[in-house]
Amino acid sequence: MNKITSGDREFEIVDHVPYGYIVWNIGKNMIDGYLPLCRLSAYQPFPGGRNIEVETLKAIKADGAQIILAAMSIGPKTIKEMEAYITNHPNKWGVDRMKAALPYMREIKGL
Repeated sequence: MNKITSGDREFEIVDHVPYGYIVWNIGKNMIDGYLPLCRLSAYQPFPGGRNIEVETLKAIKADGAQIILAAMSIGPKTIKEMEAYITNHPNKWGVDRMKAALPYMREIKGL
């Protein structure tokens, strides 16, 4: 099993986004060229909580990983959400980031 370490976190390298995993939007706190993936914890301290399972972190090698993370920082987290945002808010700030990220996102298996 291949692993990488970014900061104090260890990530298992995968070739697709596993079921139940989402992109962990940690921005520039990830090694360039890798997209961090996490699974939400079954226990959340309050409704709408976003605690993750730090012992199950994964990463996928991805061209444009930092471009994807920059686009996700605006709000939409999936291809469908970004496409809808672009359609519904074509002149809003951040649309250019999403347009730049989408081609890279479409290349990632399971995203």
